Amino acid sequence: MTNLNKIAIVAILSMAFAATGLAAAPDGPQEQAVLTKLDSTSLTFKSASADIVWNNVQTQPVPDEDSQVGTVQFERKGGQLSMALHFKTDNGKPVPKDVVYTDGVLKLYEPLVKTLTVSQAGPNRAEYDTFLSLGIGGSGKDLQKNWQVHYLGTEQLDGATTSKLELTPLHDDVKKNITKVLLWINMDNGIAVKQQLYDPTGNYREVIYHNVRVNAKVPSNAFTIKTPPDTKIVNH
Repeated sequence: MTNLNKIAIVAILSMAFAATGLAAAPDGPQEQAVLTKLDSTSLTFKSASADIVWNNVQTQPVPDEDSQVGTVQFERKGGQLSMALHFKTDNGKPVPKDVVYTDGVLKLYEPLVKTLTVSQAGPNRAEYDTFLSLGIGGSGKDLQKNWQVHYLGTEQLDGATTSKLELTPLHDDVKKNITKVLLWINMDNGIAVKQQLYDPTGNYREVIYHNVRVNAKVPSNAFTIKTPPDTKIVNH
C-alpha cells in the first residue's frame, strides 16, 4: 500500500486542480438544496474538528487495505484554511503521525523515524486550499466551478441524514489523478462526514469523520508541530 508520506502529499497537494471554469448548472432540486446548504455553511464556517478514520483501499493489482485512526482540525482565517491531522494508529498498531497544512506549507512528521517532510504549495496555494475544503467549509458555488455535480440520494450515517454527491472533475489536469469523488454531506450542518476519492486505477482513499464539531474554539498551537533537535528534515 502507498505510505502516508505519499498519501498526504499526493492527496492534499498534487491532486489539486489547476484552473477554474464556468459553474455547471445543478441537475435537480435535491442537488440545488445541497449546494445551497454548502453556500450557507461556508458563510459562517470558522473551524471544524472530528475523529477520523482514513482508509486506503487498493483494488488493483492486488486487493488490499490499510486503516489509520486519529483526529483532525480545520480552521479558516482570512480566507485561508489550515488543517492538522494527527494519526494515532495504523491497522490497529500505535504509529503516530502528524500532518499539518497552514500558510501554504504541508508538513508530515513521523516521530518513530524522527523525520519531518516539508512541501511548499507555491503559486498554486489557492487551488490547494479549495481542494482541502472539499465538503469542509467550501461553498457550493466553488464546487461547481471545478466539478460536475450529481445528486445520488440520501443515506443515514452516524444517525444523521446525509446527501450523497458524485463529483466528476471538469479539468484535464485533475482527471489524470482523480476520476471521481463521492461526498456524503450532513444536511444538518452542511459538512461532509464521509469522502471517497478515486484514482484512474480504481483505488481510492476513504475518509470518515465522527463526532464532528463545527465552529468550536481551536487551540492556538493546533497547527504547530514540535520536533526534537535530531529530527531529519526532508524538503520537497
